[in-house]
Amino acid sequence: MTAITVKRLAADILKVGQNRIRIKKGEKVRAMESLTREDVRGLIEDGAVYGIRKVGPRTKPPRKKKGTGKRRGKKYSRKGKKEAWMERIRSQRKYLEEMLETGEVPAEYKRKVYLKIKGGSFRGKKALRTYLIENEMYVEKKKAEVKKVEEKIPAPKKAEPKKEAPAKKTPAKKPPVKKE
Repeated sequence: MTAITVKRLAADILKVGQNRIRIKKGEKVRAMESLTREDVRGLIEDGAVYGIRKVGPRTKPPRKKKGTGKRRGKKYSRKGKKEAWMERIRSQRKYLEEMLETGEVPAEYKRKVYLKIKGGSFRGKKALRTYLIENEMYVEKKKAEVKKVEEKIPAPKKAEPKKEAPAKKTPAKKPPVKKE
């Protein structure tokens, strides 16, 4: 049997294309001696004839294609006014809660700021933060963290001063002698 015939039979048995069938270099003579389909099956079991794996293109996640060139319709046709409003207000309220928890905004200002958010005074979180800083309602995060740490850790005990080793005595210098 020729190599082409062996490859054709092996491709049929392995259910792959003929181009994916390989015959090992040392086994080529043995493959030529095979006469039947059963002989080819034996070669496949021995590993003398094998099929290589299929290598396809690397799979990538599909892109969303939401760029400006793909957008159609009016401003609020993609996301309604109400959805945009809810998204904006919820993010501002969540941001306010985070600042209250960390101590950046004192609790006494919560109601005032909350009502301003509800009234739509701020376009986003950045505008909210700017308002808090300008109206001196914002305490820097570092100061707030220091306060929390001081509350958790008790004040350190005053250590007793270490006893100093006696200083080595140096011989006293003799006053200079005046010559008259």
